[in-house]
Amino acid sequence: MNLFLIGMPGSGKSTVARHLAKALHMTYIDLDGMIEKDAKMFIEDIFEKYGESKFRSLETEALKHLPEEGAVISCGGGIVTIKSNKALMHGLKIYLDTDLDVIRERLSTDYVRPLLKQKSLETIYDERFLKYQDFADLIVSNNQDVHQTVQLIEESLRKRGII
Repeated sequence: MNLFLIGMPGSGKSTVARHLAKALHMTYIDLDGMIEKDAKMFIEDIFEKYGESKFRSLETEALKHLPEEGAVISCGGGIVTIKSNKALMHGLKIYLDTDLDVIRERLSTDYVRPLLKQKSLETIYDERFLKYQDFADLIVSNNQDVHQTVQLIEESLRKRGII
């Protein structure tokens, strides 16, 4: 089974996915990294040169080429903006629910995400919150440190008989 981490930009998807994959002895896949490798361009450059809609189509194509089993996949924050992506995510979809203040703090030391150059964090959250809820099979708070979040996910997976 694959585990898909979804959530807002800066919610910690990549960090949690790396640690979770290691803890579960699974493969870690960064969907944005796959897209960059295939396109031979950084995400920011794809947005600037071709726009968000082109990036979203590349994101959907990347979903179609994922392994069927055994990976923890960090998805881009906007994966939920294309409803049909949900059907391509074969496995458990885990929404990292993270307070905007925590996200804002994390992003203060990170690069500026392409979409955040066009919209505020609050606007993106308002547009996507219900979509994250709809996609999610499991919702986990990621307001604490990565190890606590990984423990919460592992406990939930054990209760569901997945691990």
